Amino acid sequence: MMSQWASTTRALRGDSPVSEGDSPVRWSDARGPRATPVVTVGVPVYNGERYLAQALEALRDQDLRDVEVLIGDNASTDGSAQIAESFVASDPRFRFLRSDVNRGLPWNYNRLLAQARAPLFMWNASDDVVRPGHLAACRDALLAHPDATVAFSRVQLIDARGETVGEMDDWGLDFLTLAPARRLDLFLARRVWQAIGFGGVIRTAELRDMGGLGMFYGQDIALGTKMALRAPWVEVPQQSYMSRRHDAQMNKLQGGDPVQQVRVFNPAHSRPVAFPQWYLNYRIFAEVAAAPIPLAERARAMRAVITRWTAPNWRFFPFDVKRNAIRLVRGRYVGAYHSS
Repeated sequence: MMSQWASTTRALRGDSPVSEGDSPVRWSDARGPRATPVVTVGVPVYNGERYLAQALEALRDQDLRDVEVLIGDNASTDGSAQIAESFVASDPRFRFLRSDVNRGLPWNYNRLLAQARAPLFMWNASDDVVRPGHLAACRDALLAHPDATVAFSRVQLIDARGETVGEMDDWGLDFLTLAPARRLDLFLARRVWQAIGFGGVIRTAELRDMGGLGMFYGQDIALGTKMALRAPWVEVPQQSYMSRRHDAQMNKLQGGDPVQQVRVFNPAHSRPVAFPQWYLNYRIFAEVAAAPIPLAERARAMRAVITRWTAPNWRFFPFDVKRNAIRLVRGRYVGAYHSS
């Protein structure tokens, strides 16, 4: 066990290659062959040409150089593929995975995780930007806390033009000293979504063991619940991840047609109704029920879900019912967000 830990530590520092089977995996850049990267960054994109180049430039210019960037295009119809190909052509650390069919948002995220070669992994939305020290700081935090599975920074909120519009409520978060139920309570109470979706650097093996993202709306929150109940996390105090707020982002879907909302995550959904908020609530409770924690701790975690998630979000449950009722009567629901 100690030799395995030492090997992983060397890999995170970039001191040695990580083995795959009996042979070290190697990759190349303009200076010749190099060991497996320290961090793999997955950039899923669908019609994201407006911001994609900015996201990729920020990853290219990271202080930590031992990275690979996987760009997963989910059948975009704009210029996203051309932008991705230009980065691949100019920097061997970039790879491009393209699909001719849109198989849903989680599928695109998960295939990037499946292709990752580094011991650490991060999803970077195609409209978000990381500051130069982000990956190095998160790597160092995980080196300093080998029991932690996730390192994340504080998050600054920016608008479509890149101007600061706010910040997340993420100052002074301590996930290292808390019991599982308290970690979950803090995750939900302070809405620490960045641990999974906004620049959280995660140990690749553990993230794969968790199964990646589920094929449903709010899958990042369910995954965060699952991971919070299993191991500590560590916050980097710097505000090094910039999450963009704009009219075309995915969280607008919860105001639109519920079936269209669900099909973004699971295109195979064929029923005439959908209850994404109800299903997400169920999945969060299901993760607590399946967690490998003592019964008393599970009861505390259930209470955290009720008080920090179900009760504060109660309005979404009748809203799901309303949207479906209107959809059944009129054939569709047109609300705050719709695709036409």
